[in-house]
Amino acid sequence: MITVNQLTKTINKKIILKQVSLNVNKGEIIALVGPNGAGKTTLINCLIGLIRPTTGEINLFGAKPLNKKNKMKLGVMQQESTTLDNVKVKELLTLFRSFYLNPLSLEDLLDITGLNEHQNTYTTKLSGGQKRRLTFGLSIIGNPELLFLDEPTTGMDVTSRKMFWEKIQILKEQGKTIILTTHYLEEIEKVATRILLMKQGEIVHDGTLESIQAEMLQNKVSFQLVDDHDETKLGDLPYVSSIEKKENNVTLYTANSDETLIELFTTEIKFKNLLIIPGNLETVFNTLVEEENE
Repeated sequence: MITVNQLTKTINKKIILKQVSLNVNKGEIIALVGPNGAGKTTLINCLIGLIRPTTGEINLFGAKPLNKKNKMKLGVMQQESTTLDNVKVKELLTLFRSFYLNPLSLEDLLDITGLNEHQNTYTTKLSGGQKRRLTFGLSIIGNPELLFLDEPTTGMDVTSRKMFWEKIQILKEQGKTIILTTHYLEEIEKVATRILLMKQGEIVHDGTLESIQAEMLQNKVSFQLVDDHDETKLGDLPYVSSIEKKENNVTLYTANSDETLIELFTTEIKFKNLLIIPGNLETVFNTLVEEENE
């Protein structure tokens, strides 16, 4: 569906994207994750044809991004809410429906956006979260095969975000292909079939959440030492990358908490109040941000 080969984008002599290559298959839900300035939005803008790459090739549905046939197959929700002023929600949706050959029904759009009760409300009177939901509705109005969502839930309250991800789950079940960026990492863990970690214009990891957990995440094993003499044994535990100790409180960072625990019991280290904290995508993201700032 999408093929990107050695994509590079330079703006004002600054390299924004650096030899990015990837393939996207039909039905994938891909999350672009990385610090601000990692190149996520620039990558999306190149894919949809808003900006031209400096070098490299992009193919969508076997054609260039700006191919006219692609326009009816794409849906785009950008970071800023895009609505017209002085029109009602229903009027705006009806206008945009007229641009497509086979649009979603007005009833479906009002249901998807959760704006049934606000269909006669002027867009200027909508809250920030409601405007974002309306923008989402406009992006899928043509029932696109491929959907790009750039920070879609920014400005939404908790209820709106929950409703939004429920709709994304429905689109996933319908076989839609979605590429999105978001800072709400705990939410994409539930819907993304694939995660691309970006840093300084490059994709530093491309895989499932499980592969990231296996390769990049560290679990924390915390407990209290009963006998201080056992502290010397901690350094011999397998898969432990670092140890934090404050008084008799110990935290082990391990890539394999199961094996670490087995050895912990085998060595008969005396401890109490054991707590295991699994690593998550937030941990990886924070690590990328810290490395970016160094």
